Amino acid sequence: MVVCESLRKWPPAVTTDRQVSKDFIIEPVKPGEKKLLLEKGAVCWLPVFAIHNDARFYPNPEKFDPERFSEENKHKINPSVYIPFGYGPRNCIGSRFALLEGKLLLSYILKNFEVVKTGKTKIPVVLDKTQINLASEGGMWLGFKKF
Repeated sequence: MVVCESLRKWPPAVTTDRQVSKDFIIEPVKPGEKKLLLEKGAVCWLPVFAIHNDARFYPNPEKFDPERFSEENKHKINPSVYIPFGYGPRNCIGSRFALLEGKLLLSYILKNFEVVKTGKTKIPVVLDKTQINLASEGGMWLGFKKF
């Protein structure tokens, strides 16, 4: 649950792209909007970070809430709006390996160390607005205290 919520809040890529395989019309949702034609061959960017922080899909999106991904709640999440590694037949081929590797690393660290704040640790994390990808302003500073 913690890993899933971390990937929701801080996805590995803030956007992903897809090439349109056939003409597709997006119908208007709000009054005054026009139809949008996506032509075959066009490349579309999908704003992963924006989708993961949209309150329509994730209530109180700024809050770090691993319970969103509990057995009782995960059925409420539309799989097409949880896309840290993409979705469908073109999702990241290495996603399962990345998740396994990340969980192994996390378990090793938490088994052997206490993660502590340092003088440079910023809470909450402030995102650097000058970077194209997600990065912490001034870096990510943590201390590891051996058990």
